[in-house]
Amino acid sequence: MDTTNKVYTQINDYLESVNFNGTITIMQEGELKLNKGYGMKNFDTLQPNDANTMYLIGSSQKFLTGLMLKQLAIAKQINMEASLTQYIPWFQTIYPLNSNDLMLHQSGLFKYQPSEHVTSIQEATQAIQRRGINPKLYKKPQYNDGNYIVLAHLIEVITHQSYEQAFKQMIMQPNDLKFTAFYNDHNLAHNMAIGYKQVNQKPVKQQPRFLNQYYGAGNLFMAPYDMAQLILNLQHNKIFSAVETLPFIKESMTSRYPKAYRFGYYSFPDKNRINGGFYGQVFTVYFNDRYIIVMGTNYEQPHLTNESMLKHIFKHYLKQENHNYNKTGKTY
Repeated sequence: MDTTNKVYTQINDYLESVNFNGTITIMQEGELKLNKGYGMKNFDTLQPNDANTMYLIGSSQKFLTGLMLKQLAIAKQINMEASLTQYIPWFQTIYPLNSNDLMLHQSGLFKYQPSEHVTSIQEATQAIQRRGINPKLYKKPQYNDGNYIVLAHLIEVITHQSYEQAFKQMIMQPNDLKFTAFYNDHNLAHNMAIGYKQVNQKPVKQQPRFLNQYYGAGNLFMAPYDMAQLILNLQHNKIFSAVETLPFIKESMTSRYPKAYRFGYYSFPDKNRINGGFYGQVFTVYFNDRYIIVMGTNYEQPHLTNESMLKHIFKHYLKQENHNYNKTGKTY
């Protein structure tokens, strides 16, 4: 914690006062200012959270899948507007689909239902294809994990390797992510937080199921610092060129990025937002050209959410609520 700046001691005092249970990382103009754990990583063994605690990031993983997809699109290994059957011939549906439909959650596919019988991303994708499209939702927004599970399998088809291998090659290794791992990585299991939900004012341990079916959409553990470093690298054009990066992180409501949501995250006038929750763990990110703030919690509480705490910090301590970060409709 940067104790020379009273803002960060105030944020620390605020998080302690509300009994925050998790880890927060804040970077200001690229410099690490706060990176600290609060509360318990495991309430049963009384292991405390620290700066390297890894949280199940849930749907925040869609942002990472989106980064991989964008890299493949820039390299012209995939055409986001081409029919999905061009890459996965057996993915036949009553209406045509392309990668953009999946990426924007407008495929109309029925929501994914995990099953004990599914053991791989390909099998999950096959189950999604069999259920098909709801005609009432085709080309209409409906958030669906299944869209990004299919995109994860698409990445496997394009790269000729498993999603996990592609992720390590395209995201983990180039960005030196030391505390990022899939749910079944035994080497970093001791860093992984146990998820709890508040029931009758007490933490109740959650039992994750079907994580083997959520590659691309929710089975990754990550320390907040790793996510902050990845975003900093993105901002500094270390993932894409400057020509690609600026529109990617700042445009919305343009012909190139027609919606606030794209590639697993949202672009708003004052910030970009990433969020995910799974089995009692919530992982939330706000970032703009001044600050990167990442909060992970392993204790989901109805009256103390990541979003409410982040909004409070963003508005009252960092004074960013009206920051003119992205002008909607402007191209870059």
